[in-house]
Amino acid sequence: MNKDIVHEIGNYLHQIISNAEHISSNSEASQYAKKIKLAAYSIDALITDSTIEKPNIDISKNGNSVIDFEKFSGLNIMIVDDVIENINIMQNIFNTLSCNIVSAQSGEEALGLFKDGFSPNIVCMDMVMPGMDGCQTTQELKQLGCNAYFIAISALKNQSNSVVSVFDCWLPKPFTLDHIAGALSGYKTSDIKEVIHETYKLEADISDEVKDELLNLAKNGAYSELGRVISELQASKSKEFLISAHKNIDFNSIIKSIVSS
Repeated sequence: MNKDIVHEIGNYLHQIISNAEHISSNSEASQYAKKIKLAAYSIDALITDSTIEKPNIDISKNGNSVIDFEKFSGLNIMIVDDVIENINIMQNIFNTLSCNIVSAQSGEEALGLFKDGFSPNIVCMDMVMPGMDGCQTTQELKQLGCNAYFIAISALKNQSNSVVSVFDCWLPKPFTLDHIAGALSGYKTSDIKEVIHETYKLEADISDEVKDELLNLAKNGAYSELGRVISELQASKSKEFLISAHKNIDFNSIIKSIVSS
């Protein structure tokens, strides 16, 4: 598409967005102004996505920013985007970091994954999607108890402070390796590894059947179900270890404690 045409359409869209925000102060027309603004944002994102080059990023190569691979190994990642190509790009990045990844193509699907037990450490959230948008999806995930690190991924500009504050950071489109490194640098791992020795072995009083169940749940990031199984164990040092690891979402230590026992 001709860049001059794209630029002109973008200017019109931003005028519409600006006028819609002004009209929204009128309570009688606010609901219509909101729909118009969201529609304009959707068109703006669609045009931007169609004109930018899709990044082909090898995160293993050195950029100006350094990514600590060990810090992200084994983390649970949720990618939410209605465009499968965008999901594939982010999946390739987090696969390089040895993460556990699930994806959703709508806000409703993302909520379903969390309710089914997947507890993400990091959520990559597209802003414009059919149905629930990225901001609403993030707010509802937080209300359900999701305390992940939320990265908004969007080409949209001029976001309000109320929207920006919902997320921990923003990743622009198109993004580079340094953009990604910058976004990930804000994620803080827990201090669980300083509290729990990584070579801890579960005690023999836990049956092989229960160990197999714990291993399967930990590998699949099934937070709620894993908590239920741990709560049913008899009091022991192993139970204390599992409760602490579960609380800090340290599935990696749980897996190692079973595999090495």
